[in-house]
Amino acid sequence: MNTCSLRLLTLQDVDALRAIEKRNFSAPWSGRQLQESLSQHQGLGMVTPSGTLFGYAFFLLVFQEAQLLNLVIDQPWQRQGYGRILLHEVITQASAQGAECLLLEVRISNEAALGLYRSAHFQPIGTRRGYYATPTGTREDALVLRRSLTP
Repeated sequence: MNTCSLRLLTLQDVDALRAIEKRNFSAPWSGRQLQESLSQHQGLGMVTPSGTLFGYAFFLLVFQEAQLLNLVIDQPWQRQGYGRILLHEVITQASAQGAECLLLEVRISNEAALGLYRSAHFQPIGTRRGYYATPTGTREDALVLRRSLTP
């Protein structure tokens, strides 16, 4: 694994975020959605030593509950431990800001993400029927996961 670093995302990252979205999701966030997320939520970016953005996460905190809105590592860097590093930083920051738990939704077919979240001690608490759009126009369920951030 190369030496990479984390930094806060800014509005200047929208084009790079949009490109990552298009490469990794069948229903990517729009540029406007990304801009709104940057202005309303907390965003962390994973960058190479040369400054290339290749992964990111958005999360928000409402009272003592954090919600992970999106976490993605771009395809060339997947399965190298970067997602784990990014998730750990989200957990650390949410906890430091007073969150008692972290919630997220994940496609039931996304085995790689499910494995990551299970290894980070997330537990299933429910299902959202038809939560995600698919390229064929059908809908896919989301599994709702929760992790306690308190001892």
